Amino acid sequence: MASAKILGWLSTGAVFAAISIVAVAGPTSKSPFATKKPKAWETQTAVRPIAPQPPVEWQQPSYQAPQYQNLKSKNPAIYRPVPQPGLADGNYYPGKKPAWQSAKTQNSQLLNAPTVSIPPLNVPIRNPQINTPMPVPAWANKTYQQKLPSQNTVDYQTAYEGIPWYANQNINQNAEQQNVQYTSNTAPFQQPGQQPVYAQPISRPAPTSSPAYTQAPSLRGNSKPSWIQRLGVGNLQTTVSGRARVGVAGVDRNSSDVTAESIADFDIRGEVSAITEGGLEYGAGLRVRAQRDRHRRGFGGLVGDCPAGIGDCTSVLVGADTRPVKGHTSQFFTDGPDSRRETVLALEGAYVFLRSAYGDLVVGRDDGSAYLFSIGAPSLVAVNASNSSLDYTGLDSVKTFNDASGFAEKIAYTSPRLLGDSVGVGVQLGLSYAPNARACGVDYCVKSNLTGITEPFAPEIEDILEVGLALDRKFANGLSAELTGTYAHGSENSELATFDSLDSYGLGLELKYEDFTFGTSILKSNNGFSGNGDYIAYDAGLTWKPSKLGFTVSYGHADDDIAHITSDQGVFAVSYDLGKIRLGTGVQYISRDVPIITAGGRNKLKEDATALFVEAGIKF
Repeated sequence: MASAKILGWLSTGAVFAAISIVAVAGPTSKSPFATKKPKAWETQTAVRPIAPQPPVEWQQPSYQAPQYQNLKSKNPAIYRPVPQPGLADGNYYPGKKPAWQSAKTQNSQLLNAPTVSIPPLNVPIRNPQINTPMPVPAWANKTYQQKLPSQNTVDYQTAYEGIPWYANQNINQNAEQQNVQYTSNTAPFQQPGQQPVYAQPISRPAPTSSPAYTQAPSLRGNSKPSWIQRLGVGNLQTTVSGRARVGVAGVDRNSSDVTAESIADFDIRGEVSAITEGGLEYGAGLRVRAQRDRHRRGFGGLVGDCPAGIGDCTSVLVGADTRPVKGHTSQFFTDGPDSRRETVLALEGAYVFLRSAYGDLVVGRDDGSAYLFSIGAPSLVAVNASNSSLDYTGLDSVKTFNDASGFAEKIAYTSPRLLGDSVGVGVQLGLSYAPNARACGVDYCVKSNLTGITEPFAPEIEDILEVGLALDRKFANGLSAELTGTYAHGSENSELATFDSLDSYGLGLELKYEDFTFGTSILKSNNGFSGNGDYIAYDAGLTWKPSKLGFTVSYGHADDDIAHITSDQGVFAVSYDLGKIRLGTGVQYISRDVPIITAGGRNKLKEDATALFVEAGIKF
């Protein structure tokens, strides 16, 4: 009978999901390597062109040096400029210092440019600045009175007395194909006996009596970028990312009547950043979460019925009042009002950041390092046997993510991936510090203790230091492995003997091979409790996604000694990618024991629930 009712509700739910598809199953991994996105400055499409170099001073004994030799070249090692994409009409990229004003005269791109040996030229010249013989390009030996093909009144010498032909060209060719460096023994050429491509004369208007040098002061390096250009303010980038998920389910609780449940979850992050001429990216970001979940209402909350003051129930004496207790990590308690809401809108991120090749620095409201480096069982759908932000049953009790400070205000540093190319094992490190743990959002909610005598009392955790470490390796057979470890420590400020400093540890392992991903993790925390109040949770999961079709199976277990609960839960689901939308369906099952006071003392009350769900999600 229950199954028939569930199927009836699912048919209604399928219609609801079809109408409400605005919604995403997240990535199969929360690995800091797997989810690490390229920085904006690493994927910047606008190439910062390098200003063209003035021509080298010729020392041709049989030829009168043209006027442009009077410009002192600061980079005598090259004969021609370094064309770059994005340079047009002789204008330099805003904020880019002309190359010849730099103290460094060598261009790193030129150092790697290919060179080709050619037979020695018979008219050697000498560069006065480096005092080494240098070859003369083939076109230098041509008769300078040779006419340009399309300009019969302009000869080479006249053209050079104006401005070199390449200085005003609209250069949009590939920089790597154009970066050329002469050495004392080599010079580029196309084929033996032919001139280089750039040496061929081209059509251009005849120069006026006023040389182009005087008309374009920026070509002489006299125009200095403003501080706004140096800071990259003119090169702003805006990014918006997030996910949206909706779903419906038929839920059977304790073999009673089946009820229909619906969920909706939206997570949006936006950032605005600028890139300096030195390659640093800095900016600010916001993250907003919104959720409607009637039974879950965030992780933790009131479970069972074990009033404060009874010997078998956990309580603490605050002044003259005996108050129920909730652990810092688990957030479960057994007495008092349950103030959770089924609809929540929260600002879970407000921060400034600096990103570079040396790592990322974040200051403000955002996740801590222990959370960022946590790995759990993978899933292709919104619900999971652990670390799930959605719950159709309202009984979810397993998390292995080490969220000691949640998204409270903090300063955090995450290193780049190190040593992978040299020792074969990638290493990444994260550190963060939070003055306190007070922040309240969708999944994580830690507030100051309320004064009501029936309100649960929690340890007051401050000065939270978090460390995350990740190691990854990819083997020759295609197997990739990642191991993470996290640790968090916080001081307890209430000075009550019942509480102690917070210590929480986490380990995670993720293996990927072809279309399979396996993940397992464990979390152990003392809950900020001085006695027997540990929270221990572990999970394991496997996903297989050979094509658009995917499968998920996962299991999770948790024990909370403060709230005296034990939970086992599992998920089996099938997903299908329809374009950018992921559709999913499956079954979620949870069984847990919660405390209850009877005439004989504290006993266990068994709670279980089964949900058949249909959902849809999209990630952007």
